[in-house]
Amino acid sequence: MIHIVTAENRHQFHHALMEMHRQRKAVFIDELNWRLEAPEGLEIDLYDSPEAIYLIEADGPRAPVTGSARLLPTTRAHLLSDVFAHLCDAAPPSGAHVWEATRFCPAPDAARGAPRQALLGRIIAAIMEAGVLFGIEQVTFVANAGLAPLAMKAGWRARALGRAQGKGRERLQALAADIDAAGLRRVRGLNGISGPITRFASGDFARAA
Repeated sequence: MIHIVTAENRHQFHHALMEMHRQRKAVFIDELNWRLEAPEGLEIDLYDSPEAIYLIEADGPRAPVTGSARLLPTTRAHLLSDVFAHLCDAAPPSGAHVWEATRFCPAPDAARGAPRQALLGRIIAAIMEAGVLFGIEQVTFVANAGLAPLAMKAGWRARALGRAQGKGRERLQALAADIDAAGLRRVRGLNGISGPITRFASGDFARAA
């Protein structure tokens, strides 16, 4: 299952959040050589704010984390506006109903190929379920040359915000995708997901969509 972690329930997921930040350090800094800060072995940036929503795949709050992602409101500082605006032909989409998806991170020991593609499908389904729950109508994101084609074919209505820039696997492109019930059904169908994949713990666990 994929847990939706917000400021409201974050205290229940301290273990999972710390594991997520350790995995982000292992993947983005140790493996991909991104120039990021990692105090005490944790990859945490200025966008890891109280407003962030985390999607963490784990069987329970203290179970091993198998993947994660982060959602940020575009009404506040976010990466597409602050760092990657040059990837957009026009001003990056923003507003109360537009959020940014960042930091998709498989567990470092996750098998490559089909298993990671399946994880991406589950995370996209979770983004859409969280979107339906929180009134998000569109998500923006930046993807590299390996991830962009997979994201475009995931089942949601996705479009490029500008041409890809860079070389090789570091070639980056800004994209946006709509969040709606029909798209969620398509994403679930293409990824073999039979029903809600997320849980939102607010006292008791509840289905998110």
